[in-house]
Amino acid sequence: MKKLMAFAALAVLASGCVFMRPTNAMAPIELNVVSPDTRFIDNSVQPVKKGTATASGIVCFTEGDASIKKAMENGGITKIHHVDYEVKNIFGIVGSTTTIVWGE
Repeated sequence: MKKLMAFAALAVLASGCVFMRPTNAMAPIELNVVSPDTRFIDNSVQPVKKGTATASGIVCFTEGDASIKKAMENGGITKIHHVDYEVKNIFGIVGSTTTIVWGE
């Protein structure tokens, strides 16, 4: 019985729940936390267009495409100036990540 309980606990812990991209501020509840991704800053490109892509989830189920490529497609962007991420997370139960791409 103890082995079964240990296996069940391990299965729940390893299920992946809703873990979002790390931000500058980590807390059990995160609402509207925006973090920049400085790897993409290109000052030769003007940030005149904005594209977003979102992935969201609840408990062990997530859906959506929060990739930079999808955000670029949604905003009609071909050159990136910079990328931001907006994270919402409530105790790892409900959460979403939005990738925000700025460029032209």
